[in-house]
Amino acid sequence: MIPAGPCCRFVPSRDHRLRLQAKIYLAKHYNFVMIRRPIALSQEPKNGNLHMITTLFSHRLARRRIPLIACACLISPAVNHSALAQAQTEEAIVVTGEEVPSAYGAPPGFSRSRFSNAVNAYVLPPWSFFFGELFEGAGFRHGPPDYLFTQEVEMGLPYRFNVAAETEFERFNGGGGAQTVSLETRWALADWNKIPLNPTLFAEYKFGVGTIRHEEVPPPPGGGGEEEEEEGGPPKVPDAYEVRLLLAQDFGEHVEWAMNWFFEKENTGDRGREWGFSQAAMMPVLLPNERLKVGIEMLYRNVTTKDTRGDAVNSFVIGPTVAWKPTAQTRLDISPLFGCTHDSPVADVFVAFSWLFGGERAEAEAPVSSRFRYLTKVPADYYSGKDSEKEIKQVAPPPCPEWYGDREWNVNLWGTYAFTNTEFDPNPSLVDIVQSTSEGGAVLGTYDHYIGGDHAWGGGGDIKYFFCRYVGLGVEGFALDASKPGFDIFEDPTVPIFVHRRINHDHTIGSVLGTLTLRYPIPCTRLAPYAWAGVGAIFGGGERDIVHTQGPPDAFAVHAQTDHFGSETKVLGQFGAGLEFRIARHFGWTNDLSFGVIDGPQNNFGMLRSGLNFVF
Repeated sequence: MIPAGPCCRFVPSRDHRLRLQAKIYLAKHYNFVMIRRPIALSQEPKNGNLHMITTLFSHRLARRRIPLIACACLISPAVNHSALAQAQTEEAIVVTGEEVPSAYGAPPGFSRSRFSNAVNAYVLPPWSFFFGELFEGAGFRHGPPDYLFTQEVEMGLPYRFNVAAETEFERFNGGGGAQTVSLETRWALADWNKIPLNPTLFAEYKFGVGTIRHEEVPPPPGGGGEEEEEEGGPPKVPDAYEVRLLLAQDFGEHVEWAMNWFFEKENTGDRGREWGFSQAAMMPVLLPNERLKVGIEMLYRNVTTKDTRGDAVNSFVIGPTVAWKPTAQTRLDISPLFGCTHDSPVADVFVAFSWLFGGERAEAEAPVSSRFRYLTKVPADYYSGKDSEKEIKQVAPPPCPEWYGDREWNVNLWGTYAFTNTEFDPNPSLVDIVQSTSEGGAVLGTYDHYIGGDHAWGGGGDIKYFFCRYVGLGVEGFALDASKPGFDIFEDPTVPIFVHRRINHDHTIGSVLGTLTLRYPIPCTRLAPYAWAGVGAIFGGGERDIVHTQGPPDAFAVHAQTDHFGSETKVLGQFGAGLEFRIARHFGWTNDLSFGVIDGPQNNFGMLRSGLNFVF
């Protein structure tokens, strides 16, 4: 090989250039890579420069290459001297970069729970956690806008499984509250790119915990139906199940695409059915670490009820989507989508903020624009011309910090939101109460008995001692600021007199429980999922009003009087699961979801908690 110089230029082959480019990408995008590169040239020619020249050039062309030969003769001693000097040294190159978690070889954009606001894709890396806060604001063509707030927590498991929990809150026309609590699971059929479009199966079950505040179909002309709602009260959100097929693929390593086909069916009520699809395509704009992506997103929904199977509501919205990563673990997605059909909302705006936690030793992968996942060799030295491999070594990471102790006291203070298992007071007419009671009917339907309203806010705390890393015993207590509607009725047809008024029972509900907690601190992370159960007493709730009637079944001819019953103390069993994140060794943040069982479904309730944990 003739060394490059001012008189003679070496042009590397295409294969050589590609291998050099791969080496540059490797150095740019992989953490803790050390390339130990001995720099050496081929040995000096046995018979000097004249032998090298006569070997490279034929006798016929020698006379035409005299200037070139002279140039080679002049620079050859200098090049050989430099080669001999460099052969005695080694150059160590240490490259560091930002680590991006990857699920089973998938690009980072597909290794999150949400690919975009309305589209899911693939699965999470094993033992990683995804936290998402999603806002959806829909501006209807008829009536006030609807605002939905969704919180989701998802955990990646081995063998391409995910499990998740999700809660949804609604704000509509001045009212609001919890709507559903969901449990989800998904499973990818194979590692990334083993099957075209990388299919993933998704299943979800939704527990209805609130009331229906508006129908998904436009209201009839004249506002009919409002009187019916006032008479019977808003119906309870029904339980429902949903299945999806998730598809995802990257094309040309520059465009990422995902699509969801879904079907949802309600188990009770009007037994609504919904099917449709959502899809999004995104392209990185700021390539380093894929900080910024832009694309397009769309959502189609076909909704029917048991009475409108032949007249479906067809909603189709489409618009731009933008994804921005402030840090390697967080992402902000914004998607303003606009309606294209008569049944669609005028605008459907999505805003999501998500946070992905991966293990500190999670697999790392370069962005989609510079992916060389299967590179195992670095080509021969540029100057040596030999097919030798480079020695690539991964620097051993430092020992993992211990965020959770084998024996420790935990003092946890938290705020809570409790939601009941049955619908709120249907608010019937007080005359109807007397009428139905005199006829032997139930009073006030089947609304919640113990807590009373459909929700309550409060707070509490607990003290636990972990006698090993995974098991702890403790005591907890909480208080809820509850309010329950009631009534006061007195009727005496002989006077005649009919006194009726609505009253409100404002009360504080408290509870004390003994608890058992099981937790699993994930190695080399600050995270510890946990499950807990407790048994104790709950007091301060269960107030009720009962009408006693005497006489004919006529609302204005019977003797009626209300008896008031005060609070009751009940046995409470409670169980739940959550996740703790250690901000520091002695300070953490906890979030969990639990269910309380008192005696019968009309008294049971759910509880969301979020608080700070102090460790000693």
